[in-house]
Amino acid sequence: MEFWRFDTSDPTLGPLLEGTYDPLLVTLSIAIACFAGLTALMLADRMVASPSPTSKAWWHIGGAVAMGCGIWAMHFSAMLAFSVEGHEHMEYAMSLTALSLVPAILGSGAALHFMAHPNLKVHQLLVGALLMAVGIGSMHYTGMEAMHMAGLRYHFPFFVLSIVVAFLLALAALYLHFRVRSLPAFSESGMTLVAGVFMGFAVAGMHYTAMGASRFYESPVSAAHDSLLSQESMAAAIGGFAGLILGLSLLVTWVDRQKAIQRMLEHLAHTDALTGLPNRAHFRRCLGLALSHSQRQGTRLAVMFMDLNDFKTINDSLGHATGDRVLQEFARRLIEPVRGDDTVARFGGDEFIILIRDLAMPEDAVQTAERLLRAMDAPIEFDDWKLHAQASIGISIYPDDSEQPDELIQQADAAMYQAKRHDSGYHFFDQDMTDRAMLRVRLGNDLRDALKQDQLLLHYQPQVNLRTGKWTGVEALARWQHPREGNIPPSVFVPLAERTGLVLALGEWALRGACQQGRAWLDAGLAFGHIAVNVTAPQLARPGFVTQLRRILESADLPARYLELEITESSLMHSDQGTIKSLHEIRRMGVSLAIDDFGTGYSSLSYLKHLPISKLKIDRSFVHGILDDPRDQAIVRAVAEMGASLGFIVLAEGIETEEQGQAVLQLGCRQGQGYFFALPADAESIVGAPSWPRWEDASG
Repeated sequence: MEFWRFDTSDPTLGPLLEGTYDPLLVTLSIAIACFAGLTALMLADRMVASPSPTSKAWWHIGGAVAMGCGIWAMHFSAMLAFSVEGHEHMEYAMSLTALSLVPAILGSGAALHFMAHPNLKVHQLLVGALLMAVGIGSMHYTGMEAMHMAGLRYHFPFFVLSIVVAFLLALAALYLHFRVRSLPAFSESGMTLVAGVFMGFAVAGMHYTAMGASRFYESPVSAAHDSLLSQESMAAAIGGFAGLILGLSLLVTWVDRQKAIQRMLEHLAHTDALTGLPNRAHFRRCLGLALSHSQRQGTRLAVMFMDLNDFKTINDSLGHATGDRVLQEFARRLIEPVRGDDTVARFGGDEFIILIRDLAMPEDAVQTAERLLRAMDAPIEFDDWKLHAQASIGISIYPDDSEQPDELIQQADAAMYQAKRHDSGYHFFDQDMTDRAMLRVRLGNDLRDALKQDQLLLHYQPQVNLRTGKWTGVEALARWQHPREGNIPPSVFVPLAERTGLVLALGEWALRGACQQGRAWLDAGLAFGHIAVNVTAPQLARPGFVTQLRRILESADLPARYLELEITESSLMHSDQGTIKSLHEIRRMGVSLAIDDFGTGYSSLSYLKHLPISKLKIDRSFVHGILDDPRDQAIVRAVAEMGASLGFIVLAEGIETEEQGQAVLQLGCRQGQGYFFALPADAESIVGAPSWPRWEDASG
């Protein structure tokens, strides 16, 4: 078999025959080549993205077959477009036609092998293009040999040029393909299309250059071939075989892209957009898997709940953009101190959560917690300033604390708040803490019912003139007799009311009850001086509080002079201009105002001259040690002298002994209140007390 037909001096050759092309079929052949090139590049991308060697191998084989079939289909569709004078109906040897597919697949496989490299060096790029060109050329000239044409010869310079053209265009296509990976996402699809077109033109360019090297002579010798394929059979084979392979390749590629998009969406659904960390949903899934592993292996794990201290202040004062940068830096620092198989996630807001696997002992979590806190110590640097942000960590341990994922998270969260409260950096969960927390939750729910079911009542504690011993008024104190828990002190249920949003309802209930009791005492002919009622900062800040107070007084028919509102010093320190304006309106109504717990608010004294107050109540913490501590004595004396100078009544709270009463009197206090004089009691007990007839005007 004379495969390389360069000899044109054969005496058996007749005249040179002219060949012509069908433009429509030429266009179709080039389109098939470009289509095959684009398919190959898409499959190469799937090879790179495939997670396992097995899937990479299958994509490699599929891509090589698809590209090889595309080259084969392009060649024979182009041959259908070509007709030689006197041989309009060309026939092809079946065996060589099938054999020509092999080099096309091998060359495509070699090119795809190099395409799968994430970083392709120059010599690898050249080798890949060369193997591609050799595969295309071998396929072409094997396919030409399958023609039933004994007078076929090649012009050697054009023969070489056809290989060079295939090499250069394949080189350009491979180079463009790798350029795609370094371009922005918006141009990736366009560059892949361009690279695929170049790949197609490499195939088509080689073919038509090689056809330019082909010479067809009349020859009396018949080519010896086995079974022949007609042009009609060849067209059917091209349309069916190549179309099926390329169609399946594109279908599989489309399915794979859909899977890739699905994986990307799943990644986005389980990733926090701001920090790039796993989000809450992903952490819960990881925790569930880790718990299953720990149950099988008998190992411990730890859940750490972290929170940035004072992040709200950072966000409010420096802006959300700065807050976001702090969270991003915080997230970055969290990753470094933990092991690779541990999980760090953003739980929400400024809360982060960490899963520590395979703990030998619960104490081992301390080392990780300390590393995390040290990572937070360094300041966060901005353009021209630095910010220090500290964190608190709560730790729960499986299986010591719980075997349920949600409970472990809740326990770590509760322990984190203990770390904040004690400023200890980190804190392990303990069951007593949970019991107290659960009790607070139950009491918070019960408090709502208590307000509706009259479980709350008011007790009254007298306020006394220290010189005469006469009562000058009473303070109304809320009490809660719980049906199961018994007496719940105000130190417990008032903070609960604040956290559950019931403090306004509780405050209104206390005001109404005190005013109604005052009216009842007046109707009984008892001049009780005044009733003092505590009001909270949320009550004062509520729009319409003054109107509400006026309506309560009118409803009870109680003159305003019999009511005194006690406001804590810390509440006054956070008052805005609207609250101060309300206080002046209340004073003009005739209601007197007192500052409760004076001396504990760490405030400036300058506000005293701006507020319409008439009484200062010295906090019990200064009275407790007044007999032994000269500093307490000095503070009480200073407050008493200042109050007298400003025209205020000064009352000392928490007097429990006669000696304490005498001491505060000598230091300048005019009034007192405490267990030494009387315990808080209900209205009936107060009325029946022996001291009841000893009332005097509140100014006494």
